[in-house]
Amino acid sequence: MSKIKISFVYFILINQPLIAMKKKLFTTMMLTLCISAFTFAQVEKGNWFLGGSSNLKFASYKEKITSGGTTVENSKNSNFDFRPQVGYFVIDKLPVGILMDLSMNNQKMTNTDGEYKWTSFIVGPFVRYYIANLSGFMPFAEASIGFGSGNYKETYMSTSNDHKYKQLSYRFGVGGTYFVTDNVGIDLFLGYNLDQQTYKEEDAAARATNDVIYKYGGLAVNLGFVITMGK
Repeated sequence: MSKIKISFVYFILINQPLIAMKKKLFTTMMLTLCISAFTFAQVEKGNWFLGGSSNLKFASYKEKITSGGTTVENSKNSNFDFRPQVGYFVIDKLPVGILMDLSMNNQKMTNTDGEYKWTSFIVGPFVRYYIANLSGFMPFAEASIGFGSGNYKETYMSTSNDHKYKQLSYRFGVGGTYFVTDNVGIDLFLGYNLDQQTYKEEDAAARATNDVIYKYGGLAVNLGFVITMGK
């Protein structure tokens, strides 16, 4: 056997552990890439995004007042809020789409013949960006704006008054989606929300219509679900 062949065989024998380690490393890298590509498949370009959430205002409760050791029921309240979203991944991890928000609130006074109802509906665009993938949990940043209208109705002593208003709502914040399956996830959002309601009120003395604006801003918490549909 020639010296060149002997040297080559010797090189292979000496470096066998190193070659095996490199093979394992290469295999691990390929598996990692495949798993990452599979995991991110649900948020890749061309997929559809469906979501539905609530600001945790599904509730029905009673308001009681205690004074001088005596407790009386003051009112019964019920709240409902639902926020569906439909979007499209224009690039990987970035869905853009349309949101809707339906909100209903009712307060009925127990000691008096009084009842107050608020109903509003808005629609507008939203954008979300998934920042990273942490073993199925994907943090994101989101912003949206909505336009719509609402109605406030007050009833007292069998007399009712309706007040219609225009509504502007926007919010921005961060959150996370935990995918329990490849395409279904639990969604949590935390951010800032501002609602602006504009009422038209007649000023009989001035014979004019004035805008009365109410603004409500604060912390927004939404819990819901996400479904992605791929190619």
